[in-house]
Amino acid sequence: MTVVYSHRRLDTNEIFYVGIGNHKRPYDFNKRNRWWKNIFILTDINVEVLYENLTWEDACELEEFLISLYGRRDLGTGTLVNLTNGGDGGVNYKHTEAHINKITG
Repeated sequence: MTVVYSHRRLDTNEIFYVGIGNHKRPYDFNKRNRWWKNIFILTDINVEVLYENLTWEDACELEEFLISLYGRRDLGTGTLVNLTNGGDGGVNYKHTEAHINKITG
């Protein structure tokens, strides 16, 4: 089962992250980038599973759409701290340790 989810800041009610993964990933706050962690330190967050029981391909398409809709903070186009345009993960994909260190600061 693949889900698409969002994380919302409770201090501003702003969605700051959109992601995909298994049913546990929305609630797993490990291996997040440093901008995500900075928000998590500042405020409580709400986790919302937006779509569930998706194929990986459908989840990737939805993630890409939602990231383009909300926009990325690093590109100056919106509120999200996502560092990619989405749809770039893979089922059972594992990042290298160097990449994990880069995104988690």
